[in-house]
Amino acid sequence: MARRASSVQRLPPEIRETIAALRESGRTIDEIREKLLELEAEVSRSALGRHVKQLDAIGAELRRSREIAEALVRRYGEAPESRTARLNIELMHALISKMMVAEDGAVVRLDPKDAMFAATAMQKLAQAAKQDADREKLIRQEFIQKLDAKLAEAAEEMGDAADPAEILRRIREDVYGIFS
Repeated sequence: MARRASSVQRLPPEIRETIAALRESGRTIDEIREKLLELEAEVSRSALGRHVKQLDAIGAELRRSREIAEALVRRYGEAPESRTARLNIELMHALISKMMVAEDGAVVRLDPKDAMFAATAMQKLAQAAKQDADREKLIRQEFIQKLDAKLAEAAEEMGDAADPAEILRRIREDVYGIFS
């Protein structure tokens, strides 16, 4: 389902980047429009307002996605491939959500082909999320097995009369890789 490009979308990329940078730095629509007039880029205030509203919505969605990804990383670790997978899933979900809303905020009506595309994309996102969760579960299980083996090895070597401080030092070094 093709949409007609707005007057802002028809501007050169560097002008659109300037708009985004100005908005990101906290400039108002009127301040941005004034700068556009200086650059001899004629855009109506309403078109600019719609574009800025979209930028704000995309920015909010990206911030939300980033917060979710960071929360997941804090919860499950710093594995870069896992972090990237989660962020990609969130970004794709945000993109699909954005496609479902027109520039004026109205819900977009999809023809059957576009509806099938959106449904397939959502299904693939769900599969990717499940695969990522399965990979995380496997990583945690492997870590627990390694931890149990290291603890059993340390307990066997140290015996019952081991100093608790020595046990903790050994756990820090052998399990977590922290050397003091």
